[in-house]
Amino acid sequence: MEYVSLADLELTSKHDGKIKVRLARKWRESNRHSGTPMNGVHLILIDEYHTRMHGWIKSSLLEIFDNQFVDGENYEICNFTVAPYTEKYKCFESDIQIVLTNLTVVTPDEENYSVIPDNIFHFTNLKHFVDATEEDNHLIDIVGIVDDIKPMKYVTNIRNGDQYFMEFVVTDLMHRVTVFFWNELASSFQNAFNQAADEPVIIVISCCRMICNNYNGVMTIKNMPATTFDMNVNCEQVDTLRNRFWEVHGIW
Repeated sequence: MEYVSLADLELTSKHDGKIKVRLARKWRESNRHSGTPMNGVHLILIDEYHTRMHGWIKSSLLEIFDNQFVDGENYEICNFTVAPYTEKYKCFESDIQIVLTNLTVVTPDEENYSVIPDNIFHFTNLKHFVDATEEDNHLIDIVGIVDDIKPMKYVTNIRNGDQYFMEFVVTDLMHRVTVFFWNELASSFQNAFNQAADEPVIIVISCCRMICNNYNGVMTIKNMPATTFDMNVNCEQVDTLRNRFWEVHGIW
């Protein structure tokens, strides 16, 4: 059975080919308002051609597949469905997704295929937030220097109970965007920032949502269940921004 790249996949009720991918991350989806404890598990899959695609494991198959997938590991997957990707806030711009079925076979790839990247980011320029008049209909990736961190705030609302959030700014030294991280991601951000060794601290936020303030029309960023972040990660955009910071501040 020949390997197929993610970019070559097309809509089909059953795909007989085989893909070789790395699991960038997974997260669970639950719906507390409908009373359903678990709807399923989302996957972000990456192949050696630097293509990423959303994957889905429905709740009835979690017992089979959930424990098979570990973030950062490589897999061969065959006998899956390629279905429309129609979520309200998709992880990225894509019309299709991989859906696992009871016929799907998932095999750990024991070899270390270094040609598959650990992650892929399609960064949105921060200038986009200044110029935007409406929210994007998909989640986005951004990179920027962390600045102006506010203390953790605690709030209570009728629908979600006690919550907490952290507000900070990301900047590319030309534009500034306010970010709100809620609950567990806020705690993780605070811990990671306190432990960050390099200055300036540059953050990569993946799969975050651009949201418009109803009062002043300003675009800000908030986290979603899919959102993750890395600080001072090794990537070209981070290095470029760090060099720009040194040039501006005369540090060499």
